[in-house]
Amino acid sequence: MVIVDAAQSRFVKVNRRFCEILGYSAEELLQGSIHDITHPDDLRMDLDHVERISAGITRESSWEKRYRKKDGTVVWARAFVTPLDPSEAKPTLRLGVIEDITERKRAEEALRWSETQLQAILESTADGILAVDNKGRVIKANRRFADLWRIPQSLMDAGDDRVLLDFVMNQLSDPDAFLKKVRLLYASDTVDTDTLAFKDGRVFERFSFLMIMESVVIGRVWSFRDITERRRIEEALRDSENRYRELSVVDDLTQLYNSRHFYFQLKIELDRSNRYEQPLTLLLLDLDNFKAFNDAYGHVEGDQVLFRFGQVVKRCLRETDFAYRYGGEEFTILLPMTTSADGAVAAERIRTEFKKETFSPAPGQDVHVTVSIGIAQYKKKEEMKAFVHRVDQLMYQGKKNGKDRVCPETY
Repeated sequence: MVIVDAAQSRFVKVNRRFCEILGYSAEELLQGSIHDITHPDDLRMDLDHVERISAGITRESSWEKRYRKKDGTVVWARAFVTPLDPSEAKPTLRLGVIEDITERKRAEEALRWSETQLQAILESTADGILAVDNKGRVIKANRRFADLWRIPQSLMDAGDDRVLLDFVMNQLSDPDAFLKKVRLLYASDTVDTDTLAFKDGRVFERFSFLMIMESVVIGRVWSFRDITERRRIEEALRDSENRYRELSVVDDLTQLYNSRHFYFQLKIELDRSNRYEQPLTLLLLDLDNFKAFNDAYGHVEGDQVLFRFGQVVKRCLRETDFAYRYGGEEFTILLPMTTSADGAVAAERIRTEFKKETFSPAPGQDVHVTVSIGIAQYKKKEEMKAFVHRVDQLMYQGKKNGKDRVCPETY
């Protein structure tokens, strides 16, 4: 497994197994990029897959490629690549899961050599192998194929291809889709890979290779691998990563993003605004007299105010907006593709909605808390700190002018 930066494909982290596959130390790999060890003939293919992810055409991609080991030899691998943080509009880091398939590749090449070698390889591989001629008749199948598909030996020995096909198809979640793809493959003489979902929850990785004799395609070799456990581990890893990201960027009390994530996202939005000349508006919000409330009623009641303010903010924003707990009782909100005039409408909605909230910190006491909000639109090429400071001053101006108000910038 590796983590690379999206901009230059340079290594950020590599695990021990990746180092073992390539024969490099982690220190050596971290000085370069994934392109440095990719076989030159596969570099264009690498870039095509990565560009599709960067362009948002797909969120993940998987393909076979070659790497150059430190000793100069070549290793074949299946690469699975996905953004490390799927929530990012423009991914900054990518996660790569690399599987060494060199042995399988060698096995595939050996299938074309001779019948004797073919049989030996068929029975030695961990994949289920099925060789079928151009008319769909079974030529050979290894024991692993029967084991994977749970086919009784009596059915294998019977030699009835139609009954065997029906037995196999009845196990799939969508047999019609598989048969349709098979017909297209035979019509086009193409090599293909896919996954098969079973009714019982199993997942197979399926490869289809041309069987060639004297430059003539005489059939196909189908290779099946049970990847159910690998899928489970990959999903668990993604869930764990998602949970870790949530814990690292979300404020536990308000369930809004935290200040660390604010600056990370702000840089992304500033770059986007400068590049595409789209408006960007920033709100800085501060709860009025919050310290006095805490002193009077205690931090438990104060936390309730912060939590419910977070809920109000979430209700008032669009899915494309970002809200953050900036620190203490201060909050920030990023409104992409929004002018300050439209942002002022959102700010006023938050102010009025929160003012309606009733708190009962002590028996017989109903208290309302207000918020002061500064708002400004980003100026092209403006420095990040200057932008935040400008909005901060507007918020304090609202405080100075009586609190419980939205203070937009005047031009």
